[in-house]
Amino acid sequence: MSKPTTKFGFIGITLGGIALLLALVHFWAGPFSPQPTLETTVAEKAASIKNATLKAIKGEEYQETYQSNWDADKITEISTAVLGGLAFILAILAFAKKEPNRVAAGAAALGISAIAFQFIAMYAMALLVVILIAVVISELGFG
Repeated sequence: MSKPTTKFGFIGITLGGIALLLALVHFWAGPFSPQPTLETTVAEKAASIKNATLKAIKGEEYQETYQSNWDADKITEISTAVLGGLAFILAILAFAKKEPNRVAAGAAALGISAIAFQFIAMYAMALLVVILIAVVISELGFG
């Protein structure tokens, strides 16, 4: 009886480990690109909300311009998600090829945790920004 290979599982573990390390480094050492201060971001969002509200009251159509910005942070986030997704896909392949369950589960856990870490960190920061914008708007007398 031949010993089952663990090729897909170990490649998945490697990619998932790299993805998780990349997510952790980006969270603690990042952002790598210049970022506007939190005060600037909150002030711009509050002003944008005020302008949109005033235009809606006047019956005018408000059209905001969208700018796509590719920087080191965006590339890092996308790379983390792709590596985590590949690790999960390789874990499924390892399971389907009847590789040892520990190896397949390890690859799946690393891939999912890398992606989940990114989402949790992103939504926690987004929630903080929303709370700060609400506080600024209420202080300006609009709330």
